[in-house]
Amino acid sequence: MRAWISIVLTAVMLSVSGCGFKDIDKRYFVLGIGIDKTNDDTKPYRVTLKLGIPSAKVEPGQSNRSQLISQDASTITEAVRLLKSKVDKELDFGHTKIYLFGKSLAYDDIQKPLDWFVRRRDTQMIGYVAIGEPSAEKILSTKPPSERLPANALIMSFNGEGTESSYIMTERLSDFQRRITERGKDPYMPIIQMSGESFAILRAAVMDKHRIKLELSEQETRVLNELLKKNKNFELYTKSGKDDFAMSINRFGMKYKLLNEQVNPKIRMTFHITGVAEESSRRLHSQDWSRLERVAAKQAEERFLGLLRRLRDHGLDPIGFGLRYRAMGHVSDDEWQKWLELYPKTEFDLQIHVQFVGTGSVK
Repeated sequence: MRAWISIVLTAVMLSVSGCGFKDIDKRYFVLGIGIDKTNDDTKPYRVTLKLGIPSAKVEPGQSNRSQLISQDASTITEAVRLLKSKVDKELDFGHTKIYLFGKSLAYDDIQKPLDWFVRRRDTQMIGYVAIGEPSAEKILSTKPPSERLPANALIMSFNGEGTESSYIMTERLSDFQRRITERGKDPYMPIIQMSGESFAILRAAVMDKHRIKLELSEQETRVLNELLKKNKNFELYTKSGKDDFAMSINRFGMKYKLLNEQVNPKIRMTFHITGVAEESSRRLHSQDWSRLERVAAKQAEERFLGLLRRLRDHGLDPIGFGLRYRAMGHVSDDEWQKWLELYPKTEFDLQIHVQFVGTGSVK
């Protein structure tokens, strides 16, 4: 028995030390992947990989050592195989956190590149997806002076450990895949733009199951971020007559329900918003706070209604009203087709409750 155990252990050690395992110094860690559309129909995809080069010294702007390699091919798989011939180490996708689609590709069809991402067993579904403008390759080539590690600036922009902005929308690969394959919830992605030596993330695009259908403005992106994430890190700017002030929101709640979905479809949405004055053109402490709350609620209603109606008119539903409809028991194909006919006729009934709790550190 001991002889058999020794033989088995020897076989396991030989298999581990063979070609199935490579030491860390024989690997290239892929930190970001970008896929663009080319003008060559025979090689429609350009795959770009951002490879981190290990460094013993970590300083902003100094240790940001990376290598960018690109390859055109007819498939993503072929491009990766060709890219392996350009490096001297094995490509390791286990640390990839950034998945970028070029804007031209996002307007064409992202199904095939997305399929490659989710099928590989070594890709992280917790990675972040985004659109690169003008291209994914250009965004991956950026090296912000403050960046300490390759691609770390992009990762920190999305994971919440660094900057927190109401304009930055975050979408993980796992949720994006669910939205692509599931009825009732349309996908979206943030748009990353070049900005000098760095980048800016101010807008987002809403998609159907294949491509971009609507690009949002900066203000629309912020509103959608509020509705999707219930993000409280935003400001509510109010201007009406002599009232000109901005509220910093410290509490934001939203819930909704579908009413009379078979006859006159209506979606009632209830908001509870609490905040303090962060900027004002005049003293607010002696004002009628209830009146200020009504004015702020009215302006908030206009912001929300403008975006909701625009999404509805384009047949897009990133919030998931259709998924709520299916959860109510409407799961057959005929009932889903009925929802697709009802959604363009849907009206929104917004009930917004704003609570003004302070004027900041001054009256």
